[in-house]
Amino acid sequence: MAKKKQGKRTRRSFGSIRKLPSGNCQASYTGPDGQRHRAPSTFIDRGYAERWLSNERELVNRDLWTAPARRYAEQVAAEEREDAMPTVLEWIETVIERRATRAHRPLRPTTIDLYRKDARLRIAGTTLSGMRLDTVTRADVAQWWDHLDHGTPTQNSRAYQLLSSAMRDAVDDELIETSPCHLKGAGKPTPAHSAATVEALTPAQTLAYMRAVPEHYRTALMVGIWCGLRSGEIRGLRRRDVDLRTGVIHVEQAVSRVRAGEHQWSWRYGDTKTDAGWRAVAMPAQLIEPMRTWLAGLPVRGKDALVFPASDGVHPLASSVLWDAHHKGCEAIGRPELTVHDLRRTAATLAAQDGATTAELMRMLGHTTAAMAMHYQMTSVHRDKERADRLTRTLRQAEVRQQQGTHPTAQK
Repeated sequence: MAKKKQGKRTRRSFGSIRKLPSGNCQASYTGPDGQRHRAPSTFIDRGYAERWLSNERELVNRDLWTAPARRYAEQVAAEEREDAMPTVLEWIETVIERRATRAHRPLRPTTIDLYRKDARLRIAGTTLSGMRLDTVTRADVAQWWDHLDHGTPTQNSRAYQLLSSAMRDAVDDELIETSPCHLKGAGKPTPAHSAATVEALTPAQTLAYMRAVPEHYRTALMVGIWCGLRSGEIRGLRRRDVDLRTGVIHVEQAVSRVRAGEHQWSWRYGDTKTDAGWRAVAMPAQLIEPMRTWLAGLPVRGKDALVFPASDGVHPLASSVLWDAHHKGCEAIGRPELTVHDLRRTAATLAAQDGATTAELMRMLGHTTAAMAMHYQMTSVHRDKERADRLTRTLRQAEVRQQQGTHPTAQK
């Protein structure tokens, strides 16, 4: 029986190269561990084999050597991880899905929709969106931030907060070592419209505002400006929630629009924004009779019928419709900068000016912290003038007392 022909092996000062029957070259050498190590694959040309041996000898000389098989396995694993590494936009969607389906405090549909909207409008389509997570640097985040449209500071801030939060999750999942989101002040915008720079309406202004808004939406806006309900809470009120006998509105749900698919939206009836949002709010006498008249004229009966429905009498009123009616009232009193949400702030300020305690404000607004209740109070030039007038009277009285104390007749 003929012996199998062996390939020719060429000896070298470091390692050896063997030419195989296939014509390819196989390189091997004895490593620092005393074991024989072969190249992970054969070479079609002797020159490639020589370069491989030269590189291996350089690693040995620089004390950087590890077994070729181990290095090859680590390289394959790294490439697999690289292929599996999500892009920024893919990871943000993963984070949203994870938070939406978690067992403890899953995201509300409205929050999910807001996150996706911010990602779509402020992150998708940018250079940052298609980058792999492990390649994003602080400079990349800063460049993305600098190129945003800074005419929308609040939305930019939300997008940055979403990005930063997603990056923290990536650190927790050991996808990246550190978060690249370290921009100072990026998550705390200075909005163009701030409650700190807006004056509350006076009682007289609220009456003028009410006379100016379209009559069909007047009662709904009364609930906002005098009872402090959120827009979604107003539009989610049911007949069962309004007790005319006691003059109380029970806030037990809110309505919102959520994305149901591509170019599709649906109405969602859900709990109030916070646990404290489940509350009872007393109506001023000026609201009770208009509310009684309004309820009597509704076309749909039943305890669960909406108090302020859309024109079909069944579906919720759109927030944009309420906004348009509100804007007409603001224009009439020369306050076009006020938003529908500012009605809630005015309600808090008027209540505080009439002596409501912080606890009472928290209850009316449905807030869980005193700081938030105080935040909703707006400045009032009229009230500040009254404060200055009181100070003026106090100082004058002190001046009079001082003058009387230094008068010659007063010293006798």
